[in-house]
Amino acid sequence: MKQVKILLLGIGGYGSFYMNALSEKIRDGSVALAGICEVTPGMEERYPVIREKHIPVYKSPEEFYRERQADLAIIATPIHLHYPHVKACIAHSNVLVEKPVCAAVEEAEDMIRWERETNHFVAVGYQMNYDRNLLALKEDILAGRLGKPVCMKTLQAFKRGYHYYHRNNWAGRRTVNGYPVNDSPVNNSSAHQFQNMLFLLGDAMDRAAEVASVDARLYRAGSYVENFDTAALKAETCEGVPVYYYTTHNMKEDQWGPMSEFRFEDAVVYLGKDYGQGPLLNYVAEWKDGTVRDYGPVPTAWSMQKLEDAIECAQNGGHPVCTVQAAMSHLQTVLMLSKMPVLPVDENALIQEEKDGDTFCRIDGVEEAFGRCYREQTLPEGRFWAEK
Repeated sequence: MKQVKILLLGIGGYGSFYMNALSEKIRDGSVALAGICEVTPGMEERYPVIREKHIPVYKSPEEFYRERQADLAIIATPIHLHYPHVKACIAHSNVLVEKPVCAAVEEAEDMIRWERETNHFVAVGYQMNYDRNLLALKEDILAGRLGKPVCMKTLQAFKRGYHYYHRNNWAGRRTVNGYPVNDSPVNNSSAHQFQNMLFLLGDAMDRAAEVASVDARLYRAGSYVENFDTAALKAETCEGVPVYYYTTHNMKEDQWGPMSEFRFEDAVVYLGKDYGQGPLLNYVAEWKDGTVRDYGPVPTAWSMQKLEDAIECAQNGGHPVCTVQAAMSHLQTVLMLSKMPVLPVDENALIQEEKDGDTFCRIDGVEEAFGRCYREQTLPEGRFWAEK
Protein backbone atom coordinates (compact mmCIF):
# COMPACT_ATOMS: atom_id res chain seq x y z
CA MET A 1 0.00 0.00 0.00
CA LYS A 2 1.09 3.54 -0.78
CA GLN A 3 2.13 5.51 2.28
CA VAL A 4 -0.11 8.57 2.54
CA LYS A 5 1.73 11.86 2.90
CA ILE A 6 -0.12 14.39 5.05
CA LEU A 7 0.06 18.15 5.52
CA LEU A 8 -1.50 19.35 8.79
CA LEU A 9 -2.57 22.98 9.03
CA GLY A 10 -2.90 24.00 12.68
CA ILE A 11 -1.65 21.93 15.63
CA GLY A 12 -3.12 24.02 18.44
CA GLY A 13 -6.79 23.98 19.45
CA TYR A 14 -8.64 21.12 17.76
CA GLY A 15 -5.56 20.50 15.64
CA SER A 16 -4.01 18.90 18.72
CA PHE A 17 -6.51 16.03 18.38
CA TYR A 18 -5.25 15.37 14.86
CA MET A 19 -1.63 15.70 15.96
CA ASN A 20 -2.13 13.18 18.75
CA ALA A 21 -3.96 10.76 16.46
CA LEU A 22 -1.26 11.03 13.79
CA SER A 23 1.70 10.63 16.16
CA GLU A 24 1.31 6.85 16.49
CA LYS A 25 0.73 6.45 12.75
CA ILE A 26 3.87 8.48 12.03
CA ARG A 27 5.96 6.32 14.34
CA ASP A 28 4.69 3.02 12.89
CA GLY A 29 5.18 4.31 9.34
CA SER A 30 1.55 3.93 8.19
CA VAL A 31 1.50 7.61 7.25
CA ALA A 32 4.13 10.28 6.73
CA LEU A 33 3.61 13.79 8.06
CA ALA A 34 5.19 15.70 5.19
CA GLY A 35 4.82 19.05 6.90
CA ILE A 36 3.01 21.26 9.38
CA CYS A 37 1.67 24.77 8.94
CA GLU A 38 1.59 26.68 12.21
CA VAL A 39 1.99 30.40 12.91
CA THR A 40 2.23 30.24 16.73
CA PRO A 41 5.94 30.23 17.67
CA GLY A 42 7.09 27.16 19.57
CA MET A 43 3.83 25.23 19.21
CA GLU A 44 5.72 22.32 17.61
CA GLU A 45 7.70 21.83 20.83
CA ARG A 46 4.60 20.21 22.38
CA TYR A 47 4.98 17.14 20.16
CA PRO A 48 8.28 15.19 20.41
CA VAL A 49 7.49 13.26 17.21
CA ILE A 50 7.98 16.44 15.18
CA ARG A 51 11.58 16.69 16.33
CA GLU A 52 12.17 12.91 16.21
CA LYS A 53 11.02 12.65 12.58
CA HIS A 54 12.45 16.02 11.49
CA ILE A 55 9.05 17.18 10.27
CA PRO A 56 9.35 20.64 8.71
CA VAL A 57 7.18 23.52 9.96
CA TYR A 58 5.91 26.17 7.54
CA LYS A 59 4.01 29.43 7.95
CA SER A 60 1.60 28.78 5.07
CA PRO A 61 0.45 26.00 2.74
CA GLU A 62 1.80 27.96 -0.24
CA GLU A 63 5.27 27.82 1.34
CA PHE A 64 4.90 24.07 1.92
CA TYR A 65 3.79 23.26 -1.64
CA ARG A 66 6.72 25.17 -3.13
CA GLU A 67 9.00 22.54 -1.58
CA ARG A 68 6.92 19.39 -0.98
CA GLN A 69 3.80 17.44 -1.88
CA ALA A 70 1.06 15.76 0.14
CA ASP A 71 -1.75 13.34 -0.66
CA LEU A 72 -4.00 14.72 2.07
CA ALA A 73 -4.18 18.18 3.67
CA ILE A 74 -5.93 18.40 7.06
CA ILE A 75 -7.16 21.89 7.85
CA ALA A 76 -7.72 22.61 11.55
CA THR A 77 -7.32 26.37 11.40
CA PRO A 78 -9.86 29.07 12.49
CA ILE A 79 -13.20 29.32 10.68
CA HIS A 80 -12.30 32.41 8.66
CA LEU A 81 -9.23 30.63 7.23
CA HIS A 82 -11.01 27.50 5.99
CA TYR A 83 -11.85 28.88 2.56
CA PRO A 84 -8.43 30.33 1.66
CA HIS A 85 -6.68 27.25 3.05
CA VAL A 86 -8.87 24.84 1.07
CA LYS A 87 -8.21 26.98 -2.01
CA ALA A 88 -4.46 26.79 -1.42
CA CYS A 89 -4.45 23.00 -0.91
CA ILE A 90 -7.05 21.51 -3.26
CA ALA A 91 -4.96 21.78 -6.43
CA HIS A 92 -2.26 19.65 -4.81
CA SER A 93 -4.02 17.39 -2.27
CA ASN A 94 -7.24 15.87 -1.08
CA VAL A 95 -8.63 17.88 1.83
CA LEU A 96 -10.19 17.16 5.21
CA VAL A 97 -11.37 20.50 6.63
CA GLU A 98 -12.71 20.89 10.14
CA LYS A 99 -16.25 22.07 10.73
CA PRO A 100 -17.84 24.39 9.86
CA VAL A 101 -16.87 23.99 6.23
CA CYS A 102 -16.64 27.74 5.57
CA ALA A 103 -18.56 30.98 6.11
CA ALA A 104 -20.53 31.52 2.87
CA VAL A 105 -22.60 29.44 0.47
CA GLU A 106 -20.61 30.82 -2.48
CA GLU A 107 -17.42 29.55 -0.86
CA ALA A 108 -18.89 26.07 -0.44
CA GLU A 109 -20.00 26.09 -4.07
CA ASP A 110 -16.44 27.00 -5.06
CA MET A 111 -15.16 23.99 -3.13
CA ILE A 112 -17.54 21.66 -4.96
CA ARG A 113 -16.36 23.11 -8.28
CA TRP A 114 -12.70 22.73 -7.27
CA GLU A 115 -13.33 19.06 -6.49
CA ARG A 116 -14.56 18.49 -10.04
CA GLU A 117 -11.69 20.44 -11.59
CA THR A 118 -8.89 18.81 -9.56
CA ASN A 119 -10.30 15.32 -9.01
CA HIS A 120 -9.52 15.77 -5.31
CA PHE A 121 -12.08 15.48 -2.51
CA VAL A 122 -13.06 17.92 0.22
CA ALA A 123 -14.35 16.15 3.33
CA VAL A 124 -15.77 18.01 6.35
CA GLY A 125 -14.90 17.06 9.91
CA TYR A 126 -18.31 16.46 11.51
CA GLN A 127 -17.17 13.29 13.28
CA MET A 128 -20.68 12.00 14.01
CA ASN A 129 -21.37 11.66 10.28
CA TYR A 130 -18.52 9.13 9.97
CA ASP A 131 -19.55 7.00 12.93
CA ARG A 132 -20.46 3.48 11.85
CA ASN A 133 -23.33 3.24 14.35
CA LEU A 134 -24.88 6.45 13.01
CA LEU A 135 -24.39 5.30 9.44
CA ALA A 136 -26.21 2.07 10.28
CA LEU A 137 -29.12 4.15 11.58
CA LYS A 138 -29.10 6.25 8.41
CA GLU A 139 -29.12 3.12 6.27
CA ASP A 140 -32.28 1.97 8.07
CA ILE A 141 -33.86 5.40 7.60
CA LEU A 142 -33.08 5.42 3.88
CA ALA A 143 -34.39 1.87 3.52
CA GLY A 144 -37.71 2.98 5.04
CA ARG A 145 -37.46 0.59 8.00
CA LEU A 146 -38.57 3.31 10.44
CA GLY A 147 -41.22 4.85 8.19
CA LYS A 148 -41.25 8.45 7.04
CA PRO A 149 -39.67 11.05 9.34
CA VAL A 150 -42.16 13.11 11.36
CA CYS A 151 -40.11 15.30 13.72
CA MET A 152 -36.53 15.57 15.03
CA LYS A 153 -35.41 17.28 18.23
CA THR A 154 -32.20 17.49 20.24
CA LEU A 155 -30.92 19.35 23.28
CA GLN A 156 -27.20 19.66 23.94
CA ALA A 157 -25.18 22.28 25.80
CA PHE A 158 -21.70 22.89 27.18
CA LYS A 159 -20.85 25.44 29.85
CA ARG A 160 -18.34 27.98 28.54
CA GLY A 161 -16.90 31.07 30.18
CA TYR A 162 -14.50 33.98 29.88
CA HIS A 163 -11.43 31.86 29.05
CA TYR A 164 -13.24 30.03 26.25
CA TYR A 165 -14.20 33.28 24.59
CA HIS A 166 -10.74 34.80 24.99
CA ARG A 167 -8.67 31.84 23.76
CA ASN A 168 -8.39 33.44 20.30
CA ASN A 169 -9.55 36.48 18.34
CA TRP A 170 -12.67 34.91 16.82
CA ALA A 171 -14.56 33.01 19.55
CA GLY A 172 -18.09 34.36 19.91
CA ARG A 173 -17.54 36.88 17.12
CA ARG A 174 -19.72 37.67 14.13
CA THR A 175 -16.79 38.85 12.02
CA VAL A 176 -12.99 38.98 12.15
CA ASN A 177 -11.37 41.80 10.17
CA GLY A 178 -14.59 42.17 8.20
CA TYR A 179 -14.79 38.46 7.33
CA PRO A 180 -17.89 36.54 8.56
CA VAL A 181 -17.26 33.96 11.28
CA ASN A 182 -20.66 33.66 13.01
CA ASP A 183 -19.16 31.69 15.87
CA SER A 184 -21.82 30.36 18.25
CA PRO A 185 -22.84 27.12 19.98
CA VAL A 186 -24.86 26.24 16.86
CA ASN A 187 -21.92 26.79 14.51
CA ASN A 188 -19.12 25.41 16.65
CA SER A 189 -19.10 23.82 20.11
CA SER A 190 -22.55 22.19 19.87
CA ALA A 191 -22.76 22.01 16.08
CA HIS A 192 -22.50 18.23 15.73
CA GLN A 193 -25.90 17.23 17.07
CA PHE A 194 -27.75 19.71 14.86
CA GLN A 195 -25.70 18.67 11.84
CA ASN A 196 -26.42 15.04 12.67
CA MET A 197 -30.20 15.54 12.39
CA LEU A 198 -29.89 17.16 8.97
CA PHE A 199 -27.46 14.44 7.87
CA LEU A 200 -29.75 11.61 8.99
CA LEU A 201 -32.58 13.16 6.96
CA GLY A 202 -30.49 13.37 3.78
CA ASP A 203 -31.75 11.43 0.76
CA ALA A 204 -28.40 9.66 0.22
CA MET A 205 -25.62 8.45 2.48
CA ASP A 206 -23.42 11.43 1.60
CA ARG A 207 -26.10 14.12 1.64
CA ALA A 208 -27.99 16.17 4.23
CA ALA A 209 -31.57 17.40 4.06
CA GLU A 210 -32.01 20.88 2.64
CA VAL A 211 -33.46 23.52 4.97
CA ALA A 212 -36.41 25.56 3.69
CA SER A 213 -36.93 27.90 6.66
CA VAL A 214 -35.69 28.69 10.16
CA ASP A 215 -37.38 30.26 13.18
CA ALA A 216 -35.27 30.93 16.26
CA ARG A 217 -34.85 32.71 19.58
CA LEU A 218 -31.26 33.85 20.01
CA TYR A 219 -29.89 35.28 23.26
CA ARG A 220 -26.70 36.87 24.50
CA ALA A 221 -25.95 36.42 28.20
CA GLY A 222 -22.17 36.83 28.41
CA SER A 223 -20.99 40.45 28.19
CA TYR A 224 -17.84 39.22 26.41
CA VAL A 225 -19.83 37.65 23.54
CA GLU A 226 -20.56 39.49 20.30
CA ASN A 227 -22.84 36.85 18.77
CA PHE A 228 -25.42 34.73 20.64
CA ASP A 229 -24.46 32.15 23.28
CA THR A 230 -27.92 30.62 23.83
CA ALA A 231 -30.33 29.46 21.13
CA ALA A 232 -33.60 27.67 20.53
CA LEU A 233 -34.42 27.05 16.89
CA LYS A 234 -36.81 25.27 14.60
CA ALA A 235 -35.63 24.46 11.09
CA GLU A 236 -37.99 22.95 8.55
CA THR A 237 -36.60 20.81 5.76
CA CYS A 238 -37.74 21.06 2.16
CA GLU A 239 -39.62 17.81 2.81
CA GLY A 240 -41.58 19.48 5.63
CA VAL A 241 -39.86 17.79 8.59
CA PRO A 242 -39.47 20.09 11.64
CA VAL A 243 -36.04 19.96 13.31
CA TYR A 244 -35.78 21.48 16.81
CA TYR A 245 -32.52 22.32 18.54
CA TYR A 246 -31.77 23.80 21.96
CA THR A 247 -28.31 24.82 23.18
CA THR A 248 -26.59 27.23 25.57
CA HIS A 249 -23.23 28.06 27.12
CA ASN A 250 -24.88 29.52 30.21
CA MET A 251 -26.19 26.79 32.50
CA LYS A 252 -25.30 25.37 35.91
CA GLU A 253 -23.72 22.04 34.98
CA ASP A 254 -20.64 21.60 32.81
CA GLN A 255 -22.60 19.60 30.24
CA TRP A 256 -26.29 19.13 29.55
CA GLY A 257 -27.40 16.33 27.24
CA PRO A 258 -27.22 15.28 24.55
CA MET A 259 -30.81 14.09 24.48
CA SER A 260 -32.74 13.42 21.29
CA GLU A 261 -36.02 12.09 19.95
CA PHE A 262 -36.31 11.32 16.28
CA ARG A 263 -39.94 10.47 15.48
CA PHE A 264 -40.84 8.41 12.43
CA GLU A 265 -44.14 6.92 11.34
CA ASP A 266 -43.24 3.46 12.64
CA ALA A 267 -40.56 4.07 15.30
CA VAL A 268 -38.92 6.57 17.63
CA VAL A 269 -35.13 6.87 18.02
CA TYR A 270 -33.98 8.03 21.46
CA LEU A 271 -30.66 9.36 22.70
CA GLY A 272 -30.24 9.96 26.42
CA LYS A 273 -33.35 8.04 27.46
CA ASP A 274 -33.34 6.61 30.97
CA TYR A 275 -33.98 2.88 30.90
CA GLY A 276 -33.59 2.57 34.66
CA GLN A 277 -29.88 3.23 35.15
CA GLY A 278 -29.63 6.87 34.12
CA PRO A 279 -29.54 8.46 30.65
CA LEU A 280 -28.21 6.04 28.05
CA LEU A 281 -26.02 7.83 25.53
CA ASN A 282 -26.80 5.28 22.85
CA TYR A 283 -29.14 5.72 19.89
CA VAL A 284 -31.99 3.27 20.53
CA ALA A 285 -34.88 2.73 18.12
CA GLU A 286 -38.23 1.52 19.46
CA TRP A 287 -40.77 0.31 16.92
CA LYS A 288 -44.53 0.29 17.46
CA ASP A 289 -44.53 -3.51 17.25
CA GLY A 290 -42.16 -3.72 20.25
CA THR A 291 -38.95 -4.26 18.30
CA VAL A 292 -35.92 -2.48 19.78
CA ARG A 293 -32.52 -1.86 18.20
CA ASP A 294 -29.57 -0.34 20.04
CA TYR A 295 -27.32 1.35 17.47
CA GLY A 296 -24.59 2.03 20.01
CA PRO A 297 -23.08 5.10 21.67
CA VAL A 298 -22.70 8.58 20.28
CA PRO A 299 -19.06 9.20 19.22
CA THR A 300 -16.88 11.45 21.36
CA ALA A 301 -15.29 14.76 20.36
CA TRP A 302 -11.96 13.01 19.84
CA SER A 303 -13.35 10.31 17.57
CA MET A 304 -11.05 10.06 14.57
CA GLN A 305 -13.00 7.86 12.16
CA LYS A 306 -13.06 10.92 9.87
CA LEU A 307 -9.26 10.83 9.76
CA GLU A 308 -9.20 7.08 9.07
CA ASP A 309 -11.72 7.47 6.24
CA ALA A 310 -9.87 10.42 4.70
CA ILE A 311 -6.58 8.51 4.74
CA GLU A 312 -8.20 5.43 3.18
CA CYS A 313 -9.85 7.48 0.41
CA ALA A 314 -6.62 9.36 -0.28
CA GLN A 315 -4.91 6.00 -0.56
CA ASN A 316 -7.47 3.96 -2.49
CA GLY A 317 -9.88 6.42 -4.08
CA GLY A 318 -13.44 7.34 -3.21
CA HIS A 319 -14.91 10.18 -1.17
CA PRO A 320 -15.46 10.35 2.60
CA VAL A 321 -19.14 10.40 3.54
CA CYS A 322 -19.35 13.96 4.93
CA THR A 323 -19.18 15.97 1.72
CA VAL A 324 -19.37 19.73 1.26
CA GLN A 325 -23.01 19.26 0.26
CA ALA A 326 -23.65 17.35 3.49
CA ALA A 327 -22.38 20.39 5.41
CA MET A 328 -24.15 22.98 3.25
CA SER A 329 -27.54 22.91 5.00
CA HIS A 330 -25.92 23.58 8.35
CA LEU A 331 -24.04 26.51 6.82
CA GLN A 332 -27.25 27.89 5.30
CA THR A 333 -28.99 27.63 8.67
CA VAL A 334 -26.17 29.55 10.36
CA LEU A 335 -26.44 32.28 7.71
CA MET A 336 -30.21 32.51 8.26
CA LEU A 337 -29.59 32.87 11.99
CA SER A 338 -27.03 35.62 11.34
CA LYS A 339 -29.83 37.81 9.97
CA MET A 340 -32.02 37.39 13.07
CA PRO A 341 -31.98 39.66 16.15
CA VAL A 342 -29.97 38.62 19.20
CA LEU A 343 -31.96 39.33 22.37
CA PRO A 344 -30.48 40.34 25.71
CA VAL A 345 -31.33 38.32 28.80
CA ASP A 346 -32.97 40.10 31.73
CA GLU A 347 -30.23 41.16 34.14
CA ASN A 348 -32.19 39.74 37.07
CA ALA A 349 -31.81 36.29 35.53
CA LEU A 350 -28.02 36.48 35.15
CA ILE A 351 -25.77 34.90 37.76
CA GLN A 352 -22.00 35.45 37.64
CA GLU A 353 -19.93 32.49 38.86
CA GLU A 354 -16.24 31.89 39.54
CA LYS A 355 -14.90 28.35 39.11
CA ASP A 356 -11.39 26.97 38.65
CA GLY A 357 -10.01 30.41 37.90
CA ASP A 358 -12.60 31.12 35.21
CA THR A 359 -15.68 33.37 35.11
CA PHE A 360 -19.06 32.10 33.91
CA CYS A 361 -22.41 33.75 33.27
CA ARG A 362 -25.38 31.54 34.12
CA ILE A 363 -28.99 32.13 33.08
CA ASP A 364 -31.20 31.32 36.03
CA GLY A 365 -33.98 29.02 34.84
CA VAL A 366 -32.60 28.16 31.40
CA GLU A 367 -32.74 24.43 32.20
CA GLU A 368 -36.42 24.56 33.12
CA ALA A 369 -37.33 26.80 30.18
CA PHE A 370 -35.45 24.85 27.52
CA GLY A 371 -36.48 21.55 29.07
CA ARG A 372 -40.11 22.56 28.72
CA CYS A 373 -39.62 23.78 25.15
CA TYR A 374 -37.86 20.51 24.28
CA ARG A 375 -40.71 18.40 25.68
CA GLU A 376 -43.40 20.49 24.00
CA GLN A 377 -41.52 21.16 20.74
CA THR A 378 -41.92 24.92 21.04
CA LEU A 379 -39.75 28.03 21.08
CA PRO A 380 -39.61 30.45 24.02
CA GLU A 381 -41.46 33.72 23.73
CA GLY A 382 -39.33 36.86 23.73
CA ARG A 383 -37.15 37.59 26.78
CA PHE A 384 -38.85 34.79 28.66
CA TRP A 385 -36.50 34.89 31.65
CA ALA A 386 -37.81 38.37 32.50
CA GLU A 387 -41.21 36.81 33.19
CA LYS A 388 -40.00 34.58 36.04
